[in-house]
Amino acid sequence: MSKFRFFVSILLFAHIIILVWVAWGLPIGPSEAKLYFSDQNIVSLLMHEGKELFPDLDFLNIRFPFLIIHIINLILFYYLSKIFLKDEIALFTSFMIFLLLPGIVSSAVLATSTGITLAVYQGFLILFLKRRKVEAYILISLLLFIDRSSVILYFALFTYALWRREVGAIAFSSILLGASVSIYGIEMHGKPVNYFADTIGLYAAIFSPLIFLYFFYSIYRILLKGDKNIIWHISFTVLVLSLIISLRQRIPIQDFAPFVIVAIPLMVKLFFNSFRVRLPQFRKKYFAMAIVVFSVLIINTLALLFHKPFFLILKEPGRHFAAPFYYPYWCALALKEEGIYSIQVKKKEFQLQLRYYGISSNSQYELNSISCQDCKKVSIRYKNRNLKSCYVSKINN
Repeated sequence: MSKFRFFVSILLFAHIIILVWVAWGLPIGPSEAKLYFSDQNIVSLLMHEGKELFPDLDFLNIRFPFLIIHIINLILFYYLSKIFLKDEIALFTSFMIFLLLPGIVSSAVLATSTGITLAVYQGFLILFLKRRKVEAYILISLLLFIDRSSVILYFALFTYALWRREVGAIAFSSILLGASVSIYGIEMHGKPVNYFADTIGLYAAIFSPLIFLYFFYSIYRILLKGDKNIIWHISFTVLVLSLIISLRQRIPIQDFAPFVIVAIPLMVKLFFNSFRVRLPQFRKKYFAMAIVVFSVLIINTLALLFHKPFFLILKEPGRHFAAPFYYPYWCALALKEEGIYSIQVKKKEFQLQLRYYGISSNSQYELNSISCQDCKKVSIRYKNRNLKSCYVSKINN
């Protein structure tokens, strides 16, 4: 094994250890609580199985199945990259970018359907590119029973089949598209509002800003002059579709991002092709660009993983991106210290999070953020800092 591969192996091991540590200590989120108590789907099933199998692993138990799925996704992405990238350095560059993407890291430590969707999609692509199309289409059909994002993927597959003029693929993808629409529907609701800039910001957060900038350029460059294979076509279609829909309404970015991210090997291939055609003396700017891009990516990912100290630094800790995870947990601890094990909360997700920590809603008291007469003050604290004050009052008092 070369020193380079040894270094990557060490980094991969450290990556998994850190993810386990983060998943172990991160309290249950609003969406996770809703999935755990309210929904009946594969994500909810896996959460309950993890809780039952590993009852003593704090918050890791409900997320353990998704960490395993993350490892599967890493393996699948490595083999997918290997189809396009024959050079070892380019291959591991692609792998390391995927490994460090904030969006991928988030999907690894949270209980969501994103990792499952990504695994099915990558498996489909590997089979498809190896010309095992029957198995590929059988596999991708499973997504119909997993997640609503199947509507988006089947639409992209349908447009790809139309572009390739493959009658069988057109028929099959149209059946899948029709079935997914009948099951999940198409969400077009509310007054039209432009969320285009917000969507760009979300993609920048998922990729890291500079990676997304170069990724967007790569997709556009291939559109003008390049190999428009199935990965590019689906990534391009889904990206454009998400931006178009965002002109009207806010989009669930988790339904689109998995099908966009997988085109990273194409971006890396374009970069190394541009790098190699230049003389050594003209490659310095590419080295500099790569260093800057990787540095920003690493900083973003480290800030995501080691986020807790920011509660002590931020002027308004309530605006911390992880506040919806920690505040209900710290609130539950504070309530229990006051001997309160039952209380009502107006926000359903907050109530479900408190329920996970053993605080029921069957109570004549409610929790408010505004002070009132005869209210009991409950302080949400982290270390020695008072982050927020809540107030317990009697209902209709």
